[in-house]
Order: sequence, then C-alpha cells, then structure tokens
Amino acid sequence: MSKDVLNVGDVAITSLSDGRLVFDQRITFPDTPLEHWEQYYDIFPEYFSKPYFLLNLGVFVMRSGGKTLVADTGFGPHGQMLGSDTPADLMNDFARKGIGTDEVDTVFLTHLHGDHVGWNTRPEELSKPTFEKARYTVHRADWEHFTTPEILEDFRGDAVKRSVMPLEEAGVLDLMEGETELAPGITAIHTPGHTPGHMSLLISSGRERALLIGDVLGSPMHVTDPDLTYWPDTDKELGKKTRHHLLDMAEGEGMTVLGSHLSQPGWGTLVRWQGRRYWKGL
Repeated sequence: MSKDVLNVGDVAITSLSDGRLVFDQRITFPDTPLEHWEQYYDIFPEYFSKPYFLLNLGVFVMRSGGKTLVADTGFGPHGQMLGSDTPADLMNDFARKGIGTDEVDTVFLTHLHGDHVGWNTRPEELSKPTFEKARYTVHRADWEHFTTPEILEDFRGDAVKRSVMPLEEAGVLDLMEGETELAPGITAIHTPGHTPGHMSLLISSGRERALLIGDVLGSPMHVTDPDLTYWPDTDKELGKKTRHHLLDMAEGEGMTVLGSHLSQPGWGTLVRWQGRRYWKGL
C-alpha cells in the first residue's frame, strides 16, 4: 500500500498537499516563545526549518461506496500566506496521484479560512468551480460568519469573495447544520471554536475508526500542548475545549487522527510517553 493511502475499513483515503511553507510560528502562537518549540525538534524534525515551522497545507480525497469526497482545497495560487510565498501545488498533486477533478462528488470544507478554500474555483476564471461535478458543503454558521460586512471588508474576506461566494452564485454550495452523512461511513460533525461552523469528519467502517480534525490542531505539537493559545481560533476558549474533547475521544477509542496541518501524509495515532500525549505519524 502506498504511504499516501490510508484504508479505514472500506474507506480509502489519499493524502494530497498544496505544498509546504516556512513561517514564524509566533504569528499563530503569539503567546508562545520560540524556545518552547525546541523540545519538539527531535520528535518532529520534518516540521521545522529551525527555528520556524514548516507547515503542510494538507488535503484528503476519500472514496467510499462509489462516492469521492475532497476535504478542503488548500490555499491556491493567491499570493502569500503568513508572510510566505505559497507553493500552490494541489492541482499538480491531483495529477501525480491520477485523480481527476471530474471524479469528485463532494467538496467538504472544514471551515472558510483561506488555506482551506483556495482551489474551490479555477484561478483563471473564478466564477467556475474547480471540481466541476461536485457539490460543495460547509456549515451554515461559517457561511453566516464569513459573509458578514465586518469580515468581507478586511483581509479575511478576500478568500471568501474569491473562492466561496462564487460557489453560491454557481448554485453548487450546500449549507449543513449538525451531523451530516456525506458518504457511507463518512459523517461531518460540528466542532466549533476555531471558527463558529468548523466541522470535522468521523470515519467509521467495519471495526476501524478515524477522525479528520481539520484545524482543531494547529500543529502536531498541539496534541501535547492543547492549551496553547492558537491565534486563528475565533473563540479561543471554545477552541481549547473542543481540542481536549476530540483528543480524549480519539485516544479513548483508538482512532487514527488526520489533520490539515499535521506532518505529511497527515495521519497518525495518539500515544503516551512519560505521562504526556503525543501524535505519532503513520
């Protein structure tokens, strides 16, 4: 089996990426000094361009019951993110993995931050969805939050106007509320805090279970330090509460944990070492 493919029962998950970028993590963890991360250099060497983070922009394709689902669409070719140039490599990775955009039935958006919606539409013609046969789905609370005048008028609105609002205009956007089954064994659950409508995916097939955690985790180190304040969280206290809840659930049930910003290919298990919880890549 390819290292880029994970099977959870009858659900096949392929890891893709829009690339990786180096940035100063004090942007997203402003209350945490750079020295704090040194303890993780040997544990997650792939995650550092010392002393800075080397962030993966992860995307997942899931196949189940004849359905093909894409979870998030990266940042896209839209300039800089966190002060760094973005690789915009996702469409190249689709080609490398032999997956056509026309194979996709559903594009699931964990939330509406710019690094999760960037390839929703075609950069050469933003009115056209990239995944031409797909329905796009997001939680109603995120749509209502990110389309307020306050958001649309500042930098956060750029991605929404460019990569989300055209979906509604094209008639391909569906708004979810609460738990929603998207394909056999793949269920969206509301996990707010990072954004009001942030959603995760519970994957259950046979006796195997996995959890796509989206941006509940800002890095693999967040598993060990879940109380670190994560600046992008809209509601920081709720973000911490959700993070603890999902990590406890995943550990208690022995679930594989997948995340947008975890080390490639983006999935692993939760382990205990010297009394602390760690994410261990598979």
